[in-house]
Amino acid sequence: MVKQKISGWIESFRDSVDRVEQESTAYREATPKGHIDLQIFGVVILASVILSIQDYYGSSSHWNTLEPLFSLFMDDAKGFLSGIFTKGKYARLYRLWYWSGITVLTYMLLPFVWIKLVMRERIRDYGFSVKGILKHSWIYIGMFLIVLPALFVVGHTESFQRTYPFYKDAGRSGFDFFGWEIAYILQFLSLEFFFRGFLVHAFKHRFGYYSVLLAVMPYCMIHFGKPMPETLGAIFAGIALGTLSLFTRSIWLGVAIHVSVAVSMDLISLWLAGRLF
Repeated sequence: MVKQKISGWIESFRDSVDRVEQESTAYREATPKGHIDLQIFGVVILASVILSIQDYYGSSSHWNTLEPLFSLFMDDAKGFLSGIFTKGKYARLYRLWYWSGITVLTYMLLPFVWIKLVMRERIRDYGFSVKGILKHSWIYIGMFLIVLPALFVVGHTESFQRTYPFYKDAGRSGFDFFGWEIAYILQFLSLEFFFRGFLVHAFKHRFGYYSVLLAVMPYCMIHFGKPMPETLGAIFAGIALGTLSLFTRSIWLGVAIHVSVAVSMDLISLWLAGRLF
């Protein structure tokens, strides 16, 4: 029974890859020779701008980027923002909200506007559709059940306890925990949409399955500066999640996997350390 199910899934995956390749071939054949694909051109430029904004303004330490905006309607914008982001009980949490907010703006809202106003297409065709998700939910359940025991094992290590959660006061109160986890989840949703939704589904008509590999390169690069195993792991994670998005035509299983693992890591770390409020 299980063997038949796996065999059927592999066959279904091959069919979906063939479908994407056939659509890509037909698209290229219908394109006049010497024609510049303005859609691809625009997506590459937009993606480059978005990644640049993220690098220069997306860190939680870049909250002072908001100063010119707040200066439009208050005299002491610098003092006001400094009070929020550097002083008080929740200053660190507010800085992480800024980080999450910039991620949502750049990785999700800007592509939304581009898809609707420039490309004039439907957002759900870029991986935001929920159609057929339940049919493939066993993939998510299987992957999560494989990962969960490993999380409990590594959760006892000092490095794990030192690293997670990224917001060290997450276990202080319900407000701290849920305020952090909601920001964390929105960041993952935006990340998945940009790399596995927008880029993969914008490139697939021109490049077929290779759209997954094209999206993996910038995804790997945003991990530069982190431990090398994590950066190299992002390559394989990007291929797996991009393939899943292409196969299901949706990012939601990737979002579910990413969010479940991340939140579980925080909960396990807090629970084992006795810091869960």
